[in-house]
Amino acid sequence: MNVQDQSSMQSVKFSTMVGCGALLVWSLYAVLVSELLNNLPVFEILFLMFAINFIVMATRLTFKKQWAVIKQQPTFIWLIGILGVCGTDMAYISAVKYAPPAHVDFIDYLWPFLVIIFTSFLPRERFTMQHMIGGFLGLMGVFLLLTGGNGWMGFKGYYVPGYLFALAAAVIWSSYTVFSAWYQKMPIEMIGLFCGVGALFSLGLHVYYETFVLPSLFETLLVFVLGLSSGFAYLFWIHGTQKGDVKLLGILAYFTPVISMSLLVFFDKEPMSIALVLACVMVVTGVVVGSLDWGRVRALLNN
Repeated sequence: MNVQDQSSMQSVKFSTMVGCGALLVWSLYAVLVSELLNNLPVFEILFLMFAINFIVMATRLTFKKQWAVIKQQPTFIWLIGILGVCGTDMAYISAVKYAPPAHVDFIDYLWPFLVIIFTSFLPRERFTMQHMIGGFLGLMGVFLLLTGGNGWMGFKGYYVPGYLFALAAAVIWSSYTVFSAWYQKMPIEMIGLFCGVGALFSLGLHVYYETFVLPSLFETLLVFVLGLSSGFAYLFWIHGTQKGDVKLLGILAYFTPVISMSLLVFFDKEPMSIALVLACVMVVTGVVVGSLDWGRVRALLNN
């Protein structure tokens, strides 16, 4: 392997690690959002989050004098970006409003499996039986949690609106992730501009449908942390999907709900149960099955 190939591999590994940073941030989402929804309306939270992201990115663009680059972006980038970034957050936070955070997280994290499927249609990619088995185990983990281990009899119909919002978030984000991996001409700063449009949209919905609730000092801090961290997570993720191993990131993303579940249990947002533990075990097993280099494992066993 020549120096150029080694440098390219190192670059891909580094970018993939950056993408993993986004997964760590998103593992905190369920705890923070569920805490905020105890008192604050959905669209008020979204407005504050998006506004924080926009202000940070607008400040960056102003200091670097790069607004001209933003103006050159075609209309379809704006449409896809606003739907991908803002639509995902709107669907996710709405889901937590109508269903338990643990259930929402597990449904939302069907998106890694969808990424694996969608990326199979990209050039030089293919969908293998190994990926299918890993994704199937992840799906079974979701089903086990939603039904409490009691089959369809344990399924709670009154959570369906939350489940549908969570599924919508998964489909939207997986589609946007694959688009970002395919279309690499979009400046990463566009994320902040998408959030700016999302802030205006959320403000309008808040004024029309909701009553303003003055956040406490603690809630204000939580919103600031959530908004700022989500902005960085989007930047990390786009960098990882554009320059790293997008299929590996999709598989590793299955670890995120496991971390999230642990935090929900620790902060008393979700009761510990056998179904929860088994669901997490199935998700981790799916990750192992889907990500291991089985050819290398067989070679080591033969030796």
